[in-house]
Amino acid sequence: MEKIEQTVRYVKLYNIYKDFLTHKQLEVFGDYFLADLSLSEIAESRNISRAAVEDAIKKSCQKLDECEAKVHLLEKSDKLLKLSSKLKEKCLNTTEFKEIEELEKELDYGI
Repeated sequence: MEKIEQTVRYVKLYNIYKDFLTHKQLEVFGDYFLADLSLSEIAESRNISRAAVEDAIKKSCQKLDECEAKVHLLEKSDKLLKLSSKLKEKCLNTTEFKEIEELEKELDYGI
């Protein structure tokens, strides 16, 4: 998986399962994936070692992967997005089209 695809996947997982991460994991994950800071920048700003940053990111990603493996919300959300896209192609009514787009926005952000 490419780095960009991996980043997008973890940000989506984060939006769904962030409540299962510790406070430290939330902060470091946010710095790395959302603020796009380097490991060194995060370590320096938080006054921790680069290894501690790497460990927090690794554990965060593992926790998010574990949650998805158990619940499958991202997988289900992706399936619903594909189905809604097909519905939009067949939709002739402007109001229904807009409603489907609104649904897609909600699904894309995370259930």
